[in-house]
Amino acid sequence: MGVFVCDLGFSSAKWMYEERQGRIISAFRYDGDNLIVGEEALLSSGSSYLKTMEELVRFYPEFVGHSVKEAKVEGMISLAVGLPYSYWQDQNKPGGAVPSLAKALTGALITDVAIFPQGLGGLRDYLDNVEERPEGNVLGIDIGFNTIIFTLFSPQKKQIIYGKTLNKRGVHQMATSYLLPRIKDLAPSGTFTPVEISFLIEKGYLQYGFDRHDVRKEINEAGIAYIEHIIRDVQGELQAHVGMHADFDRVLLFGGGAALLKGEFPAKNIEVIVMPAPEFANARGFRSLAGGK
Repeated sequence: MGVFVCDLGFSSAKWMYEERQGRIISAFRYDGDNLIVGEEALLSSGSSYLKTMEELVRFYPEFVGHSVKEAKVEGMISLAVGLPYSYWQDQNKPGGAVPSLAKALTGALITDVAIFPQGLGGLRDYLDNVEERPEGNVLGIDIGFNTIIFTLFSPQKKQIIYGKTLNKRGVHQMATSYLLPRIKDLAPSGTFTPVEISFLIEKGYLQYGFDRHDVRKEINEAGIAYIEHIIRDVQGELQAHVGMHADFDRVLLFGGGAALLKGEFPAKNIEVIVMPAPEFANARGFRSLAGGK
């Protein structure tokens, strides 16, 4: 029996099954009693997008169902999914959202469900592929659409030292505060919905009629400036909550926001690693944690 992974975030659902993988944009709309999700919903009138943790949990089964259908799964599967770290930590208790979501996801082709904290998946993916286990702490920063999840992890003790979800951060904040000012002559602020901003960044260009404007350079510059700002914020959070144990030797960047960085991230005193195919790093780690290959 195979392991199917669906990592739903506020910009897209990333799925993996055997050698196949794909993404479904986290947009949806109702057509009568039918729920349409993905790019078809985004490009049509009346579309909405995931805005809160409650909506994320509520629509998780819908996006899992569409992902399983897109992957053309046959036979029974185990399912691995993720939730933002702070929310997972708070809701992983009897009567909480974690066991409720597991129950909602079980059935039909799915025999059992494992729900992991987002952020831990990227760290597991890194440790699975590094030649030597790092001696010092590793800081994982999962840059999502409107959340940033940071996790300080001790590879030697194999435990999380501290982790937190920063809300109203991520790709959307980067775009509105760092990217749109750089391309304001091409795209006046306020002309895009949040999911459309994510779609614009993924494409790397703006098109009006017959005119196409390449903005990949501006996206990369905005991404570097924003992540430098985030690393400073995270260091402050760690100093406040962990103190002397807040040191780390390397930073891992993954999630959809890390995909904005092309090439290496400039850093002076610490090693900053942009994970390969960073938007799928959590999903790869979830598959490993669930015992899949």
